[in-house]
Amino acid sequence: MTATAALPQLTAVSTNDRATPSLVYRSLLRSIREGLMVPGARLPNERELAQQLNTSRTAVRSALAMMERQGLVRRRVGSGTFLTEDAHDVFGRMDQTETGNHEDVPSFAEIVEGRLLFEPAMMHLVVRRVEESEIAEMRRLLEAILDAPTWEDFKESIYALHRQVFSATKNKFLEQIMGSILDDRRAVLFDGRDTDKPAPDLVRQQTHKELRAIVDAIADRNGKRAEKLVSDHLLRTLATINIWR
Repeated sequence: MTATAALPQLTAVSTNDRATPSLVYRSLLRSIREGLMVPGARLPNERELAQQLNTSRTAVRSALAMMERQGLVRRRVGSGTFLTEDAHDVFGRMDQTETGNHEDVPSFAEIVEGRLLFEPAMMHLVVRRVEESEIAEMRRLLEAILDAPTWEDFKESIYALHRQVFSATKNKFLEQIMGSILDDRRAVLFDGRDTDKPAPDLVRQQTHKELRAIVDAIADRNGKRAEKLVSDHLLRTLATINIWR
């Protein structure tokens, strides 16, 4: 088995305790990118990772579970957790956001951090109140993500889907929150560069895959699964903001 190297110091992206798994996820991504863990290598066990990253085993376990679902690691019963052979290819499918701080509107990191506080739990309201016609609209909007001709259209399509999910709560306050979020992101052009150019196809496919799983959970009226998927999606998003700075 390939020896595991010591991991770099955990770099915080949030002061919110609930985001701790994203900090672990972020640190492990950096370790992969910097060559400290090579494809096929066995990772330290949960206790060792928690010690190296100065965090809890619960946070480590959550981060590894997210990485497994994304295809970055695989677990072998009795042997441990291993980095997949194509781990580096996974980076090409991530929607990695480079953002700055803004005077007049919240930063993207602040928005995602705030959404983590309520949006996963909100999914239980969505699955109770959503109508079949709204689910059909969600599926139409999912396809728009794949077909978006430019990066700006790609982002607009993502937020159009989010707005439809929030609308399914039948709660005007929650709808207003998502409207404000979209206004703030539009104000800074989604922190994008060359917004008139296409988003990478692999990024669109990965985003579509993650959001389709959420819509499928909503369609199945499975609030618990939808809550977990939304939490994972937001935690991964938070972890990859400005990750290479």
